[in-house]
Amino acid sequence: MSAPDPIEPLAPMVVPPSSGRSQVIGLIMYLVAAFLFALNGSVAKAQIEAGLTAVHVTEIRTLGCAVILLLYLAIARPTTLKLRRSEVPFLVLFGVVAYTTTPFLFFLTVSLLPVAIAALLSFLAPVLVALWLRFVRREPTGKSIWVSLGLVISGLLLVSQVWYGLVLDPLGILFGLLTAVALASYLLLGEAGAKRRDVLSLAFWGFAVATIVWSILAPWWIFPWDILSDTTSLFDGWLPDVPVWSLVILMVIVSVVPFVLVLMSLQRIGAQRGGIAGTTEPVWAALIAFVMLGEVISPIQGIGGLVVLAGVIVAELASQRAHRLAMGMSYPN
Repeated sequence: MSAPDPIEPLAPMVVPPSSGRSQVIGLIMYLVAAFLFALNGSVAKAQIEAGLTAVHVTEIRTLGCAVILLLYLAIARPTTLKLRRSEVPFLVLFGVVAYTTTPFLFFLTVSLLPVAIAALLSFLAPVLVALWLRFVRREPTGKSIWVSLGLVISGLLLVSQVWYGLVLDPLGILFGLLTAVALASYLLLGEAGAKRRDVLSLAFWGFAVATIVWSILAPWWIFPWDILSDTTSLFDGWLPDVPVWSLVILMVIVSVVPFVLVLMSLQRIGAQRGGIAGTTEPVWAALIAFVMLGEVISPIQGIGGLVVLAGVIVAELASQRAHRLAMGMSYPN
């Protein structure tokens, strides 16, 4: 860690946030990231079904992402790796919340629930942001927040099919809700962090912190390396004998890219609009999990999922309204 050398400013190719072109680019970035995150969920679940635990999947992904970003930055942009001492507390918090806690809780959820429903629960985050604005910061969100809550609760009742008893694992639901809390914190921290330093270096330091945390909690000498040489099947058996190590490599690749895209997107559209774009992830998750893993959700659960997403979008719009009123300005059209 070096001292007070100035951090390289945010990449000059970033278009000012007020630019309409910047808004479009940011939206596209987040949509692509949502697809890759959805793909990552199915790839991770395939590894869990092959014998790895959520801890192992999170740990090895974190290490892989940190190594890839470190190699790239050390060669292409070494000055961005420098730190100010004053940044360390924020980066530790960011790494623990964004790259340690959030993915771990999500992988725990997908180990117990269908990937699509796990993604759906995690994307209750925008609703939590709206509630935080309303009840903690006391910002006016209007009556739409109650509409949002009504839609979300109704949709979750359909997804869980309560009239049959609880058809989903209660522990999985709990982990999914905790993931939503962590994701809401990650979005807000990521938006703040992307204003402080280059987004690639921000992502690297986040993964570096997470790697250190996991190396302490789950030392590498107890990692089940032998499972990586095992094989599993994908696409409902159409692709047999897939090595687990190849899934790990794919997971790392489809993890680095969306994490960086999210941070770059947050520079342009902010955490609130990012939350709306992110609601496409559960839809992608359902399609990808159906193709890759053969997971099928019932029509009622599908309808419930759409109702939940409608509630999330209403919550996002309420959050944006509160933000505009608080800042005394509106977003550009």
